[in-house]
This record gives sequence, C-alpha cells and structure tokens, in this order.
Amino acid sequence: MIRLGLFLLIVAIDTAICAFTAMVGGIINPYSRFNTGVTRLWARIILLAAGVKLQVEGTEYLQGGESYVVVSNHQSLMDIPVLIFGLPVPLRIIAKQELFKIPVFGWGMKGVGMLQIDRSNQKQSFETLRKAEQIIRSHHLSILAFPEGTRSEDGKIHTFKKGPFILAINTGLSLLPVSVSGTRQIIPKGKIQINPGRVKIKIHAPISVTGLELSHRNELVHKAQQVIEQGFIEAYK
Repeated sequence: MIRLGLFLLIVAIDTAICAFTAMVGGIINPYSRFNTGVTRLWARIILLAAGVKLQVEGTEYLQGGESYVVVSNHQSLMDIPVLIFGLPVPLRIIAKQELFKIPVFGWGMKGVGMLQIDRSNQKQSFETLRKAEQIIRSHHLSILAFPEGTRSEDGKIHTFKKGPFILAINTGLSLLPVSVSGTRQIIPKGKIQINPGRVKIKIHAPISVTGLELSHRNELVHKAQQVIEQGFIEAYK
C-alpha cells in the first residue's frame, strides 16, 4: 500500500511537471525534439517508480532516420510509458479519446501532439488517420497504434482493427510490429496496484508495404498479428 501511494505521488508530480513543460514547448512545435525528450523523460521516471526492469530486443532492425507505423499488442496502462521509453525512435501515439479527458495528463498529450481517436465514430477515426499521415510526412516521426483498440481483458491478444494498416499503406511507411510482455503483471487492468517486475519489448523485422494497395489490408493485418502473437507467446517460454 505504501509502494502504491509513493508510486501515485511520483506519477502525479512527474505528469504535472512534464505536461506543463510539454504545453509550453507545444506552443512553438508540439512535434519538436524537445517535446519528444519530455515524453521520454516522463516515461523513464514512471518505469523507475514502478520498479520496471526493461529488456528490449530487436533494435538492430531499426534504420536511423526512418519513420514507421508501429503496431503493438495492448496489455496494460504501462504499455504507453514502456514503449515511449523503450523504442529508440521519436514517437507519437494514436490513443483513445478518454485519455485526453484526464486533467493535466490529457493536456500534456495534446501538448506533445498525441492523436486522439473515437473508437465509436468511424468518420472521426478516418480524420485522425489523415492527420497522422500529415504529421508523418511533415515531421518525420513514427506513429504508434494499438490495433486491438483497448487493453486486453484476459491477457490474450484480440482481433486487430485495420486503421493503422491503412495508414501504413497510404503513407508507404513500413509497419513495425512490436510484442510487449510483462506489463499486465505490473498494472493489472481493473486493479489499483503496482507490482515491480520485468517487461520485455521484442521489436520484429519491419514489414514493407511497397506495392500494396488498400485491398491488401486484411493480409497485412493477419501477417502483423501473427508476428506479434508469436513474439508474445515466446516471451513466456
């Protein structure tokens, strides 16, 4: 209980300071290296406070200066700081709109140019994807999306939605599949507790979309989900 209280206090202070810093930086350019650094600092402090021991595999697949559409399984609230800090590429996230309604935290997300998506509104979802295309082209960033749409209730990987894969095809950027394991134990969904432990990020080989059209999106979804599921299963062997 003491650990949880201390963790929540650190998260609150960390989020407040970084959010207001990001909002100031966002006045000039929300997609700047400065704001990218702020988000990584925010994430790093949370991982330290939670007692996360992070292992990252597959960085050799990343090419310096390249942008990607990053897709990952989604197990816990801890996935966001884990991936922001663990992936050595400048990231912005497509996240559910509910997160943007959280005072201070939501303001910070807007300040650094995170993108909100309304899962119940298809028109708004497509507008978010179009904005993501513009950001990728203008600022040379990578976009992270959780194609399951929400955190897994049972720890299994569920059916992927097509939005991020359409984004990859439209931009011509390679998909970067990522498997995350261990975050569910750190912060279980629906429970107010924090459990220190190991988290593993496995970066897989990028999937090229060269020559693909929107009619190929289902094949792309299937291929990426297979890769991510395999990496997730192997982490527990």
